[in-house]
Amino acid sequence: MVYPSGNFGRENVTENLRHIRETVAACMHARSEAVGRGKFHAFTRVEGKGQRIMGGNPKSSTLQPIDSGHPLEKLLQRPNPIFDMSDLLELSSQWLDATGNAIWLKVRDGNGVVVELWPASVLSFLIERGADGLPETYRFLPSNALIPASDVIHIRRPDIRMSPFFGHGLISDIMDTAKAESAVRLFQSRFFENDATPRAVLRWPAGALITQDEMDRLRLAWEAKYASPNNAGRIGILPDGGEVQLLGSGGKELDFSKSKDELKDAIREAFRVPKIVFGDTEQVNLANADTSYMVFLRDVVDHSLGKHAQAFTRALASEFDAPERSSDTGRFVPRGELIIEHESLLPESEDIFMERVNALKQSMTIDEQRALIGLAPLPDGRGSQLILNNQITSV
Repeated sequence: MVYPSGNFGRENVTENLRHIRETVAACMHARSEAVGRGKFHAFTRVEGKGQRIMGGNPKSSTLQPIDSGHPLEKLLQRPNPIFDMSDLLELSSQWLDATGNAIWLKVRDGNGVVVELWPASVLSFLIERGADGLPETYRFLPSNALIPASDVIHIRRPDIRMSPFFGHGLISDIMDTAKAESAVRLFQSRFFENDATPRAVLRWPAGALITQDEMDRLRLAWEAKYASPNNAGRIGILPDGGEVQLLGSGGKELDFSKSKDELKDAIREAFRVPKIVFGDTEQVNLANADTSYMVFLRDVVDHSLGKHAQAFTRALASEFDAPERSSDTGRFVPRGELIIEHESLLPESEDIFMERVNALKQSMTIDEQRALIGLAPLPDGRGSQLILNNQITSV
């Protein structure tokens, strides 16, 4: 199976979108630039120690950050010598929007250890399955390059219309919108090219003797004299007995600006990008701007980063989760499952922020708190005390 080949049995996607590429490009860049702010870190899930950063049972869901010098953590911070993680995330987001698939290739050293991550083009590729029915190799066209599935990190946008091993792009879902926009633009073009000549029929009474050649000459003469915007407003004159029957309404009855805005909004809503991201403040106030942006961060950006983190955990963290020898039994036992999480881009609510500030204040001495606002320590060592529940407590 090839996906995507550029033609889905309907009109070519690129052709359909060429008239609305500005809005589509703006939406894709807004999404990818927001996703590109994401950062990832590796953790070890352990029992009874570490810090809990995820929801769930604190007794069983504790995560301990791995050392910054660990090869996996270094790889997440610097995936290759050319691209930063933000670059790869932006490319990945755009591939997902365009095709529903994003592929990262794992590059290994001589010992088989993954040392770099690189993006791959997913305009056309095949997935070849093994005897178990699972992906075994990826064949990239037209170069016909074969990559083992173990060297691929495949992130996809699942859809019931596609094979479970392939994703479905957002652009495919706005093809009808693209066709409607193309029709409006085509009508505009033809209207203004033919501004003074409405769609009409030149008529003569029944029995009038007009040959086909005379009809053709009359039509050509009419178009030559009254067509194009340069001839707008001229008065048409027909020979005796002739009359003009209009077949269509004038251009003023079609609000071009409104139709363009509606099409732009339809595209923006398909990409789930709020107006405020584009700096559009029409019918936007502080309340709905903040709400719409928070929903965008939560449902689009954070969700996308979560999908990347899950794919990295599945296909990358397992590369570094080697067993170690137990000092008690001498047997090789798992160190603990390595997982990869992303830093949340959602800002803290005021209540959560104040709770964290109060907790921090209770762990700081009076002098430490005074230093934060530029005050000198208290005399006689009184600033070395803590304030717990509004009570001064000696350290």
